Amino acid sequence: MPPLLPLTELALADYRGHIARYPDTDHAVLDYLVRHINSMMCAEVELVATRLIRERLEFGCRDAATANFLKSLGRSSVRSAKFGELRDSIALLGSTYRARFSDLVHQSVGDAGVEKLGTSVAKRDQAAHERPPSITFQELEAAYTVANQVVEAVRLTLET
Repeated sequence: MPPLLPLTELALADYRGHIARYPDTDHAVLDYLVRHINSMMCAEVELVATRLIRERLEFGCRDAATANFLKSLGRSSVRSAKFGELRDSIALLGSTYRARFSDLVHQSVGDAGVEKLGTSVAKRDQAAHERPPSITFQELEAAYTVANQVVEAVRLTLET
């Protein structure tokens, strides 16, 4: 199966490669790169979750006009990579989907994982609207692991 977050995975690999080749890179540059990758990861979670929801909407509708309408509604259905936002977007499909998604996420990452991803999103938001926050590469990698599991929970929730 291809990676769920391929752009983020590539960026993380590039970062690791850069550190291996240039171990004395200025810490300010490394901090900037980590913040950038974190921002990219949050955006990619939103995009992938939106795509999965849109595909589910298209699958469930046989009328072309209605499918197009639903697709346009689903285009911006996910506005944040936070668990609650993802859950609320999925809940628009019904309470069964909401419950299944919540169960899958809590089984795979638990409350600690939900908090890690939430912290990552909060730091992305701070970088965009306030002063740049401090986020370590280790925190980013942990959030990336959680993000993959959450996106997998979205996929499993919506599969038919």
